[in-house]
Amino acid sequence: MIPKVMRPFVFELQKATETDKLAWYEGYERAYVCDHKNHTLHIRSHFNEENGESEFIFNLVTGEKNTPFTVKDGESDYDSMRDLYESVIANANDVSKDIEDFFD
Repeated sequence: MIPKVMRPFVFELQKATETDKLAWYEGYERAYVCDHKNHTLHIRSHFNEENGESEFIFNLVTGEKNTPFTVKDGESDYDSMRDLYESVIANANDVSKDIEDFFD
């Protein structure tokens, strides 16, 4: 689940991602990365074959501090993390440029 202290940050992060205030790129093993000021963010989706659950793994790195958390399918925050993840993918792929002339 999203730690209580991180909830407002995650929701603000999604807004900033969707309005292109932040830039994400695809990193190693389909993780998405955002470097901003002195922070690095990582988010990735993972399917745990042992228990048959999907999960999102998020990591905030600031200097030497590493703050990860995982949100698993069935947890109350799962939909919020899926929404963030999908916004991150659209941002990383700069999809707005791909679709701007789609209906012209």
